[in-house]
Amino acid sequence: MTVDDHNHFCIYCGAKLVPDQNFCSQCGREVLHEKAPEIPVPSKYDDIINQIEQEYDIKQKRAKELVAKLFNPNHMAYNKFSSSIDKSNQLFNNQLEVTKKMIELDTDNNEIVEDEIDNKIKTLQTFIDKMEDLINELVINLSTNKKDNDDINNLFNDMDDLIDSVKDY
Repeated sequence: MTVDDHNHFCIYCGAKLVPDQNFCSQCGREVLHEKAPEIPVPSKYDDIINQIEQEYDIKQKRAKELVAKLFNPNHMAYNKFSSSIDKSNQLFNNQLEVTKKMIELDTDNNEIVEDEIDNKIKTLQTFIDKMEDLINELVINLSTNKKDNDDINNLFNDMDDLIDSVKDY
């Protein structure tokens, strides 16, 4: 059913119209009915997705700041860290957009789709966790200046594994 927001007069001849009348009784032209604007119903996932997006953004910015403090831009480690962060950002944003689109299209609250959305949210959370791990390793490395890079290399491997697993997914 459509809502008629006119003053109940024909826009062509000015004749008085009866509510829900489809044609003007005086000039015979079709009466235009304006549809009520659709108000989007917020999803139960909206707050979760916004929080994840903000949290990841904060963490990746922090990781980039630490890389800039720790390494000279000409240093190979700087390029490796920056590249990993950039790859992570690309994949995170891709997964985030896919998740948002799934939420937008799931108007029937389909259980199968909701399970898949929950899986996507877990994947997004994993990106945040790995970025947090990177930040922690960079802070530890910055504060101790130890020569042992095994922890950092393991973290690189973990991030690469995560990126590869998301690409396969």
